[in-house]
Amino acid sequence: MPEHNIKIVKPVDSVRGQITLPGDKSMSHRALMFAAIAKGISKIKHLNIGADALSTIACLQKLGVNFQLGKFTVDVESPGINGWIQPQDGILNCGNSGTTVRLMSGLIAGRENLDITLIGDKSLSSRPMNRVIEPLRKMGATISAENDRLPMQITGKLLDGIQYVLPVASAQVKSCVLFAGLSAQGKTFVEEKIKSRDHTEKMMKMFRIPVFHNKNIISVHTLRRSIPGFNYSVPGDPSSAAYWVAAGLLLPKSRLLLRKMSMNPTRTAFITLLQASGADIELIAKDKNLEPAGDVVIRSSALRQFDIRSKHVPGLIDELPLLALIATQAKGISTIRGAKELRYKESDRISSTVAMLRSIGAEVEEFDDGMNIHGGMKLQGGEVDAQGDHRIAMTASIAGLISEEPVYIRGWSTVDISYPNFYNILDRLSKK
Repeated sequence: MPEHNIKIVKPVDSVRGQITLPGDKSMSHRALMFAAIAKGISKIKHLNIGADALSTIACLQKLGVNFQLGKFTVDVESPGINGWIQPQDGILNCGNSGTTVRLMSGLIAGRENLDITLIGDKSLSSRPMNRVIEPLRKMGATISAENDRLPMQITGKLLDGIQYVLPVASAQVKSCVLFAGLSAQGKTFVEEKIKSRDHTEKMMKMFRIPVFHNKNIISVHTLRRSIPGFNYSVPGDPSSAAYWVAAGLLLPKSRLLLRKMSMNPTRTAFITLLQASGADIELIAKDKNLEPAGDVVIRSSALRQFDIRSKHVPGLIDELPLLALIATQAKGISTIRGAKELRYKESDRISSTVAMLRSIGAEVEEFDDGMNIHGGMKLQGGEVDAQGDHRIAMTASIAGLISEEPVYIRGWSTVDISYPNFYNILDRLSKK
């Protein structure tokens, strides 16, 4: 690998200052898709401009939706979902984005004028698609995918509403079925045993799409009228904020202020877990709409070990590699179990997290569904391979700040998937 793809992160004494977070990645995908469903012009502020969101834009453009990207606002002009057109080559490239492919599959399956092949990069093409193929086929969708992997061909047709119980907690699968339900005859019900991110349902309410809750069951009706264009501002991304939270907690004499972070209860489990382990984190609510947001203050803290089980995993899924790093600095032995879902992310995040931590001097025991991490460790630094995974690259970068010696990160540029400005902020904080 060329030397230019190695990032060196050196240890620092402390971090101080304030950070404006990138727009939330999950909500950015959904805002773009709802703007494409709507008829007319929508304006989206503070959109996440990582490679994943750009993959969603590229797919929607080929369906006849126009985008004008400005410095702070994205203007979206759409004919509405009933006016989507068949791409000439019939191919939508989802890049590395699991959210794009899984949510788009739900939107496409019920469009009778579309015959689409969804493709992705090498990493995305290795990830299982059966979790969306199964419910869509139950709705009557015509889908073919060899070994349940990309490429996946979907021939749109009239769907039937179903009652579907999610076999695993997954906001992507839930959203896929709800989106398909908008083009289905009758009602569609999705039951989740463990609550996952609820951005899709909340946005449906915001944009006056009929969606209903009954305890742990969400239902939608056929969308019989076009929704109009809208204005929407994307809150700051809690999963991106997590890296700065870790730096502020683990480095002595540190204080960070994070601006306008989403405080959706399905996204703040990371904060709640760390607070229960001794973290000095203050949440200052500013916006109390359906999608609440506010500022976060982080101060250096001595942390205790924590125990993560399967019921906690859906709310922590993006932050688990980082929590494993934090656990190396906490008192005692921390446990992460019931997290086998991590093996099907951009990398096998159980093995890649364990490999990363061991390479910089941590003591970790790997299990099929998680790991034990020994705390109170002095990390030595060393070389880490990001394995094409943005969350491994960013976690290794925070490790570089707290290690005895620098951390050398191969494949660091993969952070552009979700947080293109990450290293600019890291460099600014490191120089304070």
